[in-house]
Amino acid sequence: MTAPERTLGGLEYLAGAAELAIVVVALGYASLRLRRAFLPGWSGTPALVAELVAGLTAAIVLAQVLGTVSLFNAWAYPLACVAFALATAALTGRAASASPGATAPAAAAAASPLGDHPKHTYWLVAAICAAVLAGWAIPTLTGIAGGMGRADSLWYHMPLSSRFVETGSLGDLYFFDPIFFASFYPANSEVLHAIPILAFARDFVSPLLNVGFLGLGLLASWAIGRPYGIAPQSLAGGAVLLGAETMVDFQAGEALNDIVGVALLLCAAALLVNAYAARPSPIAGSSSAADGHPSFGALGFAGAAAGLAAGTKLSFLAPVALLTIAVVVIAPRGRRLRSTAAWSLPMLLAGGYWYLRNLVAVGNPIPFTSWGPLGLPSPERAFELRPGFSVAHYWNDVEVWFDWFFPMLAEELGPLWPIVLAAVIAGGAYAMWRGSEPILRALGAVALFTALAYVVTPLTAGGEEGEPIAFEWNIRYLAPAVALGLAMLPCLPALRATPERRRFTLVALGILALITTLTIVQWPEGGHTKGAVATGLLTLGGFAAARWLFVRGRLGPGARPGSNLAIGAVILLGVVVAGFLVQRHYLERRYENLSPQLNIAEAVRWAQDLRDERIAIAGVRGVLNQYGFSGTDLSNHVQWLGIEGEDEAYLRIPNCETWREEVNAGDYGYVVTMYDPYLPGGLTDTKEGLWTRADPAVDVVLRDGPVGVYEVIGELDPAACGDLPDLEPAELDGRSVRPGSRANQPPLGASP
Repeated sequence: MTAPERTLGGLEYLAGAAELAIVVVALGYASLRLRRAFLPGWSGTPALVAELVAGLTAAIVLAQVLGTVSLFNAWAYPLACVAFALATAALTGRAASASPGATAPAAAAAASPLGDHPKHTYWLVAAICAAVLAGWAIPTLTGIAGGMGRADSLWYHMPLSSRFVETGSLGDLYFFDPIFFASFYPANSEVLHAIPILAFARDFVSPLLNVGFLGLGLLASWAIGRPYGIAPQSLAGGAVLLGAETMVDFQAGEALNDIVGVALLLCAAALLVNAYAARPSPIAGSSSAADGHPSFGALGFAGAAAGLAAGTKLSFLAPVALLTIAVVVIAPRGRRLRSTAAWSLPMLLAGGYWYLRNLVAVGNPIPFTSWGPLGLPSPERAFELRPGFSVAHYWNDVEVWFDWFFPMLAEELGPLWPIVLAAVIAGGAYAMWRGSEPILRALGAVALFTALAYVVTPLTAGGEEGEPIAFEWNIRYLAPAVALGLAMLPCLPALRATPERRRFTLVALGILALITTLTIVQWPEGGHTKGAVATGLLTLGGFAAARWLFVRGRLGPGARPGSNLAIGAVILLGVVVAGFLVQRHYLERRYENLSPQLNIAEAVRWAQDLRDERIAIAGVRGVLNQYGFSGTDLSNHVQWLGIEGEDEAYLRIPNCETWREEVNAGDYGYVVTMYDPYLPGGLTDTKEGLWTRADPAVDVVLRDGPVGVYEVIGELDPAACGDLPDLEPAELDGRSVRPGSRANQPPLGASP
């Protein structure tokens, strides 16, 4: 592949766009029919949230069904989506034509799909959304300008998505490293990244995907407050977290999936709140209870949203489990069993696939633990990157709190972080005590106990004793509690009792959201400031245009169908044109200069124009950068090279003989060797590089300090390793990455 071939031509792009459009339209139509069938009285933002949850569930479950039989590919998946839409239309035809009076949220009768609020309130909400989007634009534009660069994106998120596309299989275990258990992680978000890759054979949609979930999180936050007439307040509360540094820095322009789980958890909460706000149906035989309890359909949509979150990231298991307990507890006795089933079955369908896969492959749904006395199989993890301390480990260490925790909380949650955390904790406790409605008491308990679960979660303060360097990165594990707690906070009776209190809550949360967003470090340091400002202005302009059209009856439920279709067509055309320009800009520059300070830029740049090659990767730094070698069209098979152990463990290769045997067995055409620690000027080679380079069946493509790229032109000879050095115990158990380590550097005189 030459550089001009990296980008898609007009016809190639339109073909991919058409395929993706088939998927989106089919799933959108099916989700609309499902929502109308099971929630026929819903409208506005709660209905839209339900439809989006249904569409995402269908997209992921269909991929899982096909991927189980290795048929997740560019022709079978769109056909399956169309077939699902047709089947849904046939099965829901009678229900969809029924009267729409079954169960409607209290606010659904409002003239506007957003509810009825003063004009200045809408403008404040627009300003908050514009500020959050502007903050997100900085790292998103950085990702578009050069490729996703965060370690987690390059380590397993995107490698897993590209492996799904490469193999067509979702049910197999794929190994990425000997350090963590990424092979067993839930992967709903990786499926969503894989779907556009199926259509375009490129990943230019991926840096933008999380922006869509940011929008979903804001929409769900609005919907949480809508039944109480305080949707703007709830959106402002959710925006405090969504616009904070801990979300912007790690999620925008990347494939990290905390924002995906947060948005879906907010969707589950929004659907539950609106379900409990539903009014009894006058239709005999309706599934809505006479006492106003939610319909089983509403519980099913909410359960699906929770399941999607649990199937996205392990850190959402705790809030989803707590939410499940809450749903069971607040269900009336006569309906408890049926309510539990209505919630749990969709939840398991949307989130259980990856845990079932683990159970079949290993005998343990969550192989990170043996489950105590059950003694379930658990793979060995011989390599430990850093001690996995929790925050609770330092509960009485004043020095750590003042030197590490407090400064990092200020950076990741904003200068007013004490107010943010106090609001979540106090609001959750108050909701449990005086929440009035059962669902508010339940959500308060979920937010509060999720925050407590964070404190004892391993890795939240990972690092050497007294140096919890992972605390800063893993504050995002607290995000579910903060987002849910602040979005639910304005719904408390004490804060919505009078117009004055509602105004005060809106102003207070609005100011808190704006201060948090406008103080993120990307503004002075991240670059792309002009693009961020333009994004904010476009958001405000789009809001002004939409409101002008709506007020004049040219947009929305009251407009003529032709007007809505015309506006939709203009927006669609703009998206298609913008997508074409984005892919050209992105693919021309993708990974042209990835981490040059780490000596890997030249090697990654070399791989961009390779196609259909098999590349083996070595070294801990290789673990965290392997996706960069997949090539622009993602056709290269890239594998961090290790050996399988018992119970699906994946271990580091200890010696030259085994290394050469594995290179031969994998039929690799290239080998890329990297280092464990990074000591500028202090590392010149690696043992894996020496094992590879010393064989005459290998040509050196390039070397940049300890980083080497080698072409394999014949069979490597394990018997000729002679006295080439083995890995030391420190390199096999993880001490090689400790500060100051020089492990993986061959002894002087060992080079051929």
